[in-house]
Amino acid sequence: MTYTEFTAEIKAGLPASLYLLTGPEDFLKEKCIEQAKKRLVAPGFEDFNYQSYSDVPDFGTCADFVNGLPMMSDRKLLVLRRCGFFDARLKGKADWMELFSSLPPSVCILLWEPDPEKKSAKKKAGEAKKRKPSGLRELCGSVGVTVDFQLQPENKLLPWLAKVAANGGKLIDRNCASYLIASLGRGMSVLKSEMEKITAYAAGEQITRADIDAVIIRPEEDRAFKFIDSILDGRRDLSFGYLAELRQNQTEPRQFLSTLYGQLITVYRAKLLLGEGYQRGAVTKKLGVAPFVAEKSVAKAARVSEEGLEGLISLCRDADRDIKSGKVEVWTALNLIIAQARVL
Repeated sequence: MTYTEFTAEIKAGLPASLYLLTGPEDFLKEKCIEQAKKRLVAPGFEDFNYQSYSDVPDFGTCADFVNGLPMMSDRKLLVLRRCGFFDARLKGKADWMELFSSLPPSVCILLWEPDPEKKSAKKKAGEAKKRKPSGLRELCGSVGVTVDFQLQPENKLLPWLAKVAANGGKLIDRNCASYLIASLGRGMSVLKSEMEKITAYAAGEQITRADIDAVIIRPEEDRAFKFIDSILDGRRDLSFGYLAELRQNQTEPRQFLSTLYGQLITVYRAKLLLGEGYQRGAVTKKLGVAPFVAEKSVAKAARVSEEGLEGLISLCRDADRDIKSGKVEVWTALNLIIAQARVL
């Protein structure tokens, strides 16, 4: 079932007893939870007809709620948000499976658990032959309705972003909105958060590219700062963990190295300006980069010596040279930066 089909069922007031919320667009999942609560739970009767959990609840309490009749209403709503029901270590799994397999029509459960890791079709088919679908995830998928919340296409995001901008008293044209999506991706939570910051920052009524560039935190910049933080803190375990995450997300390693090098140069410039006696506010302006980049660079510059920064910059420069000459593979070079880093 699609997001649109799900919202239509909720508006009609005839939802199924169990929905399994899947897919990467968490913003729409939260929106649908709000819509379901507004449609199914009468104001003033929340204590009787609505429960929400973010951890596995007590089984007896949950079972009593599920099986009890709603108060002054046709339906009850139970939201189970990332509780861990599909964890292999779930206690009382048999009891939960029995409860989910025989839900009364008077309850509507929205079950939101992290999606499983994707496997190849060949491997998935091989595993299916070896075992029967007896887990809680498989049970919920068979007795409930799966709702797939995919990232929205750009043609739907453009008018939505215009509305978000309008709520902040600003206008944004299609070109700038497309530029924002290209910079941040299609996740609606991130787009909404950054758009709200842009509307607060923009001086004129019409949002410009300059406004966007001055405010947004691009994913690669954020990852580079986290990586730098882990090195400055001497947390090699975190540094190697960030690299593993970047590799899993198929990040372009050359681009990341370039971003990392650029961020370190900005921090070094901030360090020199602070050493010349400039105040923090003046330094952020002189750096000539986005405000959030400038602020983070100044904060990091205050924590590390010039020698430490020069050493990190030298490691990045050497890594780039060795990659271009074919002496080392890119990911190996990034790992060597962590291993060789000595921050003072």
